[in-house]
Amino acid sequence: MLASILPVFLIILLGVAIRRFGWMPAEFFPSMEKFSYNVAFPAMLFAGTARLSFEGREVGELALATLLPTFVVVILTLAALLLLPALPGASRSSVMQGAMRPNTYFGLAVAALFFPPETASLVMLALALCLPVVNALSVVALAYWSGSKPNLGSVGRTLAKNPIIQATLAGVLVSMLGIELPKALMNTLDILGKAATALGLLCVGGGLVFTLEGARPAALTVASVLKLLVMPLLAAQVCLLLDVSPEAALAACFYCALPTAPNAYIMAKQLGGDARLMASLITLQTLLAVITVPLSRQFMPWLGA
Repeated sequence: MLASILPVFLIILLGVAIRRFGWMPAEFFPSMEKFSYNVAFPAMLFAGTARLSFEGREVGELALATLLPTFVVVILTLAALLLLPALPGASRSSVMQGAMRPNTYFGLAVAALFFPPETASLVMLALALCLPVVNALSVVALAYWSGSKPNLGSVGRTLAKNPIIQATLAGVLVSMLGIELPKALMNTLDILGKAATALGLLCVGGGLVFTLEGARPAALTVASVLKLLVMPLLAAQVCLLLDVSPEAALAACFYCALPTAPNAYIMAKQLGGDARLMASLITLQTLLAVITVPLSRQFMPWLGA
């Protein structure tokens, strides 16, 4: 897996260099992020999931193997925050986001490079199953620690409008209904999907922050350990206990090992979280993922890792 992650890391570093040295105009990253989020990644997700043949048991296994570890990590995060009484509420919401949210760009890029198409599509499905849940939990955490009540209607509308969730669920529906789409359309979506991988990773690199100003070492440690080590280990144990199929287990453990999401920074900034801490979490976990994501396979001895 390391041979697949290193190219991903190099493209992320290219994004860092483009931002740092001003090789492109200021509007380059915002425009690319908007295109990737609304067009390229949805195309990749829809095409990948539409080609799958889903079995009810496999979907259920994947849901349990990803959501159960997520809920356990939420509980562990709440317990860990009790040991940090001086941490401000805004920072607590960022720790919660950093402990449970996955980096979709990183996950899809590495999965597309390393896994066979069937397993990569299961990673897409894991994202589709979990993104609504972790986004909703993030909004609730931000609202709670900012002292306001979460607007569940607003949360629901936001999730319903999410193009990544829409595209993946639409692909699942097409697959389950057995709809045969025109080959020209699927080829077009495949071309857009290939662009999504590079563009998404450049966006990740462009958003990394390399300063220690405002960093909170204890909060960084708690969130990163829970996200990068505890969550994939929990996923492996769930898969073992429930006798999950090897393909679904691999996708679930890989999903749970992903570093935290770049758009968590945007949510923290907009909803009263600690955006500076969130940026530090994103940077630290993205760098550590080069080591921890390959390590996550070692949690699955029954897959022959």
